[in-house]
Amino acid sequence: MNTNEICELARRAPLFSGLADCEGSDHWVALGQTFVLLLFSMAPIWLSSLIVYGNGKDLAGAAFKAAIYGSVARGELFMYCTALLAPIFWIALVDLPGARAFPSNISHMVLTAVTGLLAAAFFGLISAGRPPNEVFTFRASLFLFGFSVVLLYLGTVYHVSRIGKATAEFKRQETDFTKAVGEHRQ
Repeated sequence: MNTNEICELARRAPLFSGLADCEGSDHWVALGQTFVLLLFSMAPIWLSSLIVYGNGKDLAGAAFKAAIYGSVARGELFMYCTALLAPIFWIALVDLPGARAFPSNISHMVLTAVTGLLAAAFFGLISAGRPPNEVFTFRASLFLFGFSVVLLYLGTVYHVSRIGKATAEFKRQETDFTKAVGEHRQ
């Protein structure tokens, strides 16, 4: 199989079809945006863990793990799932002028909705005082959070890829217009 055949095969995969059209620079920009978003949005988790760890008497690595676990063990990550996925709806639904269509927007929308609804339902159970098993809650929140980050990254890289091409198209149209006006004046 050559590179073109692999790209064509990838374009048929529901969630990952747009990756065949993304360049390395798109991934680099999307990684940066996703990292900054996670760094600041997750500040209550990592900062509270750091404070608990720093105020403890045991400064071993296991104590830091325990501080992190204590910050997310009761389903707190469920809230972050819905918050991280909310922008994906806008990104997948709005096609900017000159930009190509968002790849796999239906699969993104469905998976985003299902993940968000599951996270909201579990968080609702916890808030109502009827939390599921603690081990299940922790593992489910960790899994849904990881999946949310993957959906966020894919949505971001597709968006970056589309915007870059739209910007080039806007610049081309501006240049063509300026050239046409210049020719008309002569």
